[in-house]
Amino acid sequence: MSPVSGRAGAMTGALAPAPLASRVQGALERMILEGALAPGERLNEIALARRLGVSRGPVREAARALERTGLVTVIMNRGAFVRALSVDEAIDIYELATLLFAFASAQLSQTVDAARAGELVRLVDGMDAAIAATDREAFFERNSRLHERIVAAARNREVATAYLGYTKKLQLFRRRSFEPSANMGEANAEHRRLVEAILAGDADLARRRAEEHGRAGRARFLAAIDFHEPDAADRAA
Repeated sequence: MSPVSGRAGAMTGALAPAPLASRVQGALERMILEGALAPGERLNEIALARRLGVSRGPVREAARALERTGLVTVIMNRGAFVRALSVDEAIDIYELATLLFAFASAQLSQTVDAARAGELVRLVDGMDAAIAATDREAFFERNSRLHERIVAAARNREVATAYLGYTKKLQLFRRRSFEPSANMGEANAEHRRLVEAILAGDADLARRRAEEHGRAGRARFLAAIDFHEPDAADRAA
């Protein structure tokens, strides 16, 4: 197994020769999304090249590609840094992602087949199992996969591309939303209600439950970072 195909934290040895640039980009992306490279951290080209068994060129090229996806910021004469989203940016992205997810959920409710239904139920059941085992990483992986499957199955490429782009940026923050174990249970109860609506073929209910899940996720995120929105008096000041 090449170092890029394994978990980011265990990467050692040489990469397969081709396609080198995309392999390095995928490795760095996983390191960012799994938290091995923290928001605001500088990408040390020498250390990363040594870790991945490549020269500095592919690392630099991968950083530029990740800048286009919104995960990295390249600053002239300073280098590349893991993107650090502001709270306002994260809130805006949550709102847009929720709209797209609600649309996809409603669409899927009209086209879902037995195979897709079984997959959604298995993912929800798998998250319950991860909660019982206090396996936060397994929960997070299945949570992401459930959302991706729902959006992909809606059969609208533009919606899927936009949604995945937004949620990739949110992964810089989203893991923190599940740090209290109770939050995982709340989120999966919302998943189960949403899947029930999709399997019932009720587009309006599926849309509402997806929107409720998005709003609840936003609230969990804000609570996790201990962020307090200004009240009316503060806004008027």
